[in-house]
Amino acid sequence: MRHLILSFWLISAYCWAQQEKFAHQLQQLLYDARYDEILELTASYSENKPDYNKVLNIRAEALILLQKHAEAEQLLAKELQRTASAEERGNTLATSGFLYLNQGRTDKAMEALQQALSLLENAGPLLRARTLAFLGQLYNSTGKYAQAEEQLQVALSLRASVLPENHEEIAASYNDLGLTATVTDPEKALNYFDKALEIYHLLHGNEHPKIANTLTNAGIAYRILQLYGDATVNFEEALHIWNNVFSRPHPSKAFVISNLGETAAATGNLEAALKYFEQALAIYNQVYGSKHPDIARIYILIGQIKLSQNKYTEALQSYQQAIIANTSGFGNENPVVNPDGKNFYNGYQLLYAQMRKAQAFEAQYYGKTLRQSHLETALRQLMQCDSLIDRLRQQTSLETDKIALGGIANEVYADGVRIGYELSQVAFRNRRYFREISFYFAEKSKSAVLLDAISDANAKAFAGLPPEILEEEKNLKSALTLIYQKLAQKPAEPEEKYLRETAFELNLAYSKFVSNVERQYPEYFNLKFNTTAPSIGRLQQQLSDDTAVLSYFIDDHNNRKQLYIYVITSKTFFIKSRSLPAAFDKIITGYRNSMYYLDKEQFVRFSQTLYSLLIPSIPNRIRSLVILPAGRLSIIPFEPLLAGRVKSNNTPYSRLPYLITRFDIRYEFSAGLILQKKSGQVPPPDSVALCAPVNFPDMPGLPELPGSQQEVEQLSKLFAQNNVSTQVLLSSQANEATFKNQHLQNYSIIHLATHGVVNEENPELSCIYLYPHSGSEDGSLYTGEIYNLQLKANLVALSACQTGLGKITRGEGVIGLSRALVYAGAQNLLVSFWSVADESTALFMGDFYRHALSQKPIHFARSLQKTKKQMTQGTYAAPFYWAPFVLIGY
Repeated sequence: MRHLILSFWLISAYCWAQQEKFAHQLQQLLYDARYDEILELTASYSENKPDYNKVLNIRAEALILLQKHAEAEQLLAKELQRTASAEERGNTLATSGFLYLNQGRTDKAMEALQQALSLLENAGPLLRARTLAFLGQLYNSTGKYAQAEEQLQVALSLRASVLPENHEEIAASYNDLGLTATVTDPEKALNYFDKALEIYHLLHGNEHPKIANTLTNAGIAYRILQLYGDATVNFEEALHIWNNVFSRPHPSKAFVISNLGETAAATGNLEAALKYFEQALAIYNQVYGSKHPDIARIYILIGQIKLSQNKYTEALQSYQQAIIANTSGFGNENPVVNPDGKNFYNGYQLLYAQMRKAQAFEAQYYGKTLRQSHLETALRQLMQCDSLIDRLRQQTSLETDKIALGGIANEVYADGVRIGYELSQVAFRNRRYFREISFYFAEKSKSAVLLDAISDANAKAFAGLPPEILEEEKNLKSALTLIYQKLAQKPAEPEEKYLRETAFELNLAYSKFVSNVERQYPEYFNLKFNTTAPSIGRLQQQLSDDTAVLSYFIDDHNNRKQLYIYVITSKTFFIKSRSLPAAFDKIITGYRNSMYYLDKEQFVRFSQTLYSLLIPSIPNRIRSLVILPAGRLSIIPFEPLLAGRVKSNNTPYSRLPYLITRFDIRYEFSAGLILQKKSGQVPPPDSVALCAPVNFPDMPGLPELPGSQQEVEQLSKLFAQNNVSTQVLLSSQANEATFKNQHLQNYSIIHLATHGVVNEENPELSCIYLYPHSGSEDGSLYTGEIYNLQLKANLVALSACQTGLGKITRGEGVIGLSRALVYAGAQNLLVSFWSVADESTALFMGDFYRHALSQKPIHFARSLQKTKKQMTQGTYAAPFYWAPFVLIGY
């Protein structure tokens, strides 16, 4: 009997091994793109056999790659009904996500892949890597490049932990990572593609579908780099491979052909481009039918060529076909009509199609008809684009991806600003309405991500989240901040691998945390997304009779150079539009440099030029200006602009007609932030924190600031004389750990007399320097750490160099230290645009606080105006000494 049992066990083990071998054989066939063989071998594979789930998923993946989507969907749905195993369900959901991704059903793909990832939490590394690779591809297809890279780096790490370096799946990870880097860093992408091709050539020779895919991706990177010859060679080689692999129509062929068309269009050969696009469209229609995002993409490309040829009707028809192809249940061919914006396959393709359609209606107005209705139709298209942008932003979790979306959205906003303004000039009725629409789009272009983040923080406060929930979030965000800060420092490969894996796990934990909070606290969810753009009426109610807002928008898309200035007072609202000179950027640079290098002659010239461009006629009753800058206007002070003629180059600085002599001036990121504040007046301070490290041991390149000690000591005496409680942190006491451990939310004013640095390439590396601490804190207070501070200060003053600068991004403005402090809760900021000697800075700060404390209530902008006017009459009369200090806040 024991021999029989042993024999049965041996037979079972042999059968199991054979089934394992069979699954491995199928996987190899999948690697080799021998999909038809997989279907033949698995046609009669029964449910009761071992590894059935693995075999079924390989069969489903082969069906997907052969474009047999209906059969794959049916097979996967049946398997999800059959199995209750977490790992098997996770594997099947991952394949379902891959199916939806290929069908262009991104919402369903996201749902399936996130469920799969949750179920596969304890599964083997290759199953998790497969799911993460699909998720990374999905993020990449929807423009979320930072999230895509994060998923794909972890997938690569998981694969590398169990597979040899020349394995098929390692090459696949390199190819995916290259695809994600193509838009943001095409040279980095080409490096990834070279690694993938090296492995694929080793495994498959010279002609294989995966080589064709990678060549295509490399061709796109070359085209972005404007290396059109290299791009064409890659595309033609890829098409040659596809023609040998597939005799019938296949979407991969269409994709290569469409890229040949884009390359031809980029070199000006529009007729050749149209022929390529028509070929690609015919293949896609044969494979997909009439509905797919790839079909929408081709129609958009055709529309672009038709529009460039002034064939407005044909362009509009193409864009409408793109919308039809990308929207389930929509088939209206009238370009005036749009779908409801809910049942789209790919949100970015829908956004591009509607934006291009609006541009075509605008071009038709100027180029052919001058019919007001065409502009009004264009504006309606853009309003729908705006709603779609809000929806896409809500679906994006990483700030870097939200900011990237802002770059795309800025073109929509520029179109809305321009068309709204034109209608306000030509319409017979509702001119104020169109002015307000123009302002609405200009406002949407300012600090959208910052406003969303503040709305999220406010929602948590109003929804009454318990302290332990807020503390958990703070800890998660602090950990993520540290990881991204280290990644920005470009670490060596082993450390980068570890950091990316850690970032992935932390983001996963944070996503679960947010989902749980939204589910447990529905009021928070409702408040989080219940934000509205400020109206002119609400803004006017907020303004005093002597205050004007000057909001700027620069339209520099498609070789335009147009400036829009929105002038808003409590009683009036008007817009000025001005063409910017070709040398506008040079004028900005010259203006800054002339002050910094004390070149009075050049200063007078540039200052007067900018005044005539930037400052419209303002009512005589106005005494206060609130500047909402745009683009490079965000890095210049308006106070030194010269409001009148200067008779002689020998006129002393003290007698120049500065703008600051007539107005007190402050700045704000957006009108939305103005509406979150009560007024420009605050009560006298009851507690102040003064911080000056003075010297910076073990921090190379940072000189001592002996004047900062004098500055802080004098300010301490001044506040004491006014019965204000003061906490002074000097020298080694002004270390990062001690500063963070202060109850910062209890201080009315926080004054930091120290060095600061702004990293315009990597804003997350911008920091304020404190005294180095022997513990875990290094003395560098980075922007990410500032975001996690809890401030309620009416004023945070940074008498440090260049703390007002930052990275200028489309749709978001300046990203730097100021932005981080506003998010942390500072109501007003006093920052600097450039370095000034610490002796004159100490004098400036003393005078500023003396003027502020003499007022009840305090009006920081008026105090700053008095200080600057006073300095123009003394030793430090040149703008170099007083102009860099600006007030941000309302």
